[in-house]
Amino acid sequence: MRVCLISPKWHAMANSYPPLGLGYLAAVLEKAGHQVAIFDFGLNPRSSVDEDLAQIASFHPHLVGFTSMTNVYHSAADLARWVKRALGCPIVFGGPHATVYPLRVLAEPFVDYVVYGEGEETLLELVSALEGKGPDIEDIRGLCYKANSELRQNPARPLLTDLDALPFPARHLFEIERYGLYTPDGERMITVLSSRGCPFNCSYCFKGIVGRTYRQRSPQNIIAELRHVMAEYNVHNFYFIDDLFTIDSRRLEAFTQRVIEEGLEIRWQCLGRVDRVKPELLRKMYQAGCRQIHYGIESGNQRILDEVGKGITLEQVRQAVTWTEQAGIAAKGYFMLGLPGDTVETIEQTIAFAASLDLKEAMFSITTPFPGTRLWDELVRKRPETEFNQDFSRAYYYTNYEDEVAPFLNVSEVPDTTLGHMVKVAHSHFQEAKRRRVYRRAFGRFWGDVLWYLSRLPGVRALGRRMLGLPFFDAFRQMRRGRAKTWA
Repeated sequence: MRVCLISPKWHAMANSYPPLGLGYLAAVLEKAGHQVAIFDFGLNPRSSVDEDLAQIASFHPHLVGFTSMTNVYHSAADLARWVKRALGCPIVFGGPHATVYPLRVLAEPFVDYVVYGEGEETLLELVSALEGKGPDIEDIRGLCYKANSELRQNPARPLLTDLDALPFPARHLFEIERYGLYTPDGERMITVLSSRGCPFNCSYCFKGIVGRTYRQRSPQNIIAELRHVMAEYNVHNFYFIDDLFTIDSRRLEAFTQRVIEEGLEIRWQCLGRVDRVKPELLRKMYQAGCRQIHYGIESGNQRILDEVGKGITLEQVRQAVTWTEQAGIAAKGYFMLGLPGDTVETIEQTIAFAASLDLKEAMFSITTPFPGTRLWDELVRKRPETEFNQDFSRAYYYTNYEDEVAPFLNVSEVPDTTLGHMVKVAHSHFQEAKRRRVYRRAFGRFWGDVLWYLSRLPGVRALGRRMLGLPFFDAFRQMRRGRAKTWA
């Protein structure tokens, strides 16, 4: 069967990461002998419907599958409506939004099936059933379907237990060169998923697909994938996008040891928790090629952290960031402004806390409660009139810090306009603190502070911009950029 898998357009941005979930679905289908195409329209945010339809039609699909998060569901639905009109083939929806609202999505006249939860086995059985070779539709776990205009939902499918049994994502179906994921040195980077699930219970996090049960791939299976990518794409830089790459210290120890023993020339970054790292492990990670860790810090107020169920302390944050930098690994911090209970004062504490940390990068986003999270459930209890609608197309976490972003479903005690402005303030305050640290490293605390203060004067800053373009100041300019060879 010819199966077309589609990732929809995003709001106000182009997609930076290939949709690995579709890559896994495609790999499972290809392994069973089916033909698959993946179209990531997040790479073409300004293309017309006619152009998108032409691409899909050129593959002559027998089945078209859509994935989407809640904030891009309407984008997926709009295109699916056109696909049904133009091609008439069966349409299946999956992904986070379909998992939260399976029957609501199935009720759409252009949707024939919904896969909820992990989709690899469910989609494969659906394709087999449509060919007349697999189980009956009513026996496929994790599937919703229509029978005589009746919406039916089959029992949920158990989570996959052996992730090593999955084939590697079908990256050959992605336009890898079009994704804007690079190292600080400008080399291409590729995403890898080495585990699924998270046992923690942060109120803002969605776990509807992979659950709270933590499952992981073996170190040898991960390394086999890295070697495959290196051989196929000549890429040696990787981003582990697991929710918690550092949660199992024994697996991480085994993985790093194998990388070192096998002499694998790779550089990589990962997501981690501040309470799951230690100095000796971080040093081992650096030796194995780790060059950046992304920490979800979220708030600089302990009460706020406790209320969202983060399960970390501010002291653990300080300790982890310090240990990470001491190991030679750059630390990046993620912060959420506008969490429940946030006031102007607590957000100012978060901004000051972020500026005080020796972070290479910091990202500040506005909190948005998404369906399927505890934060959403708490919001609905307080405001029963709240429901999912097309307005969610305005809900996204990314900001370029140049335009003020209006909060969507503000759950804090801060007015919308103030909250949107504070995101820009947070970014500029952090960048200035980072500049100050650069001066201190170069000239010592006293003279560093003096020169930093002088550099903030408008006339001095304008002069500095002109002088930094001269060859004599090349080295200083590189220093100001902050350890230009961090990734080396």
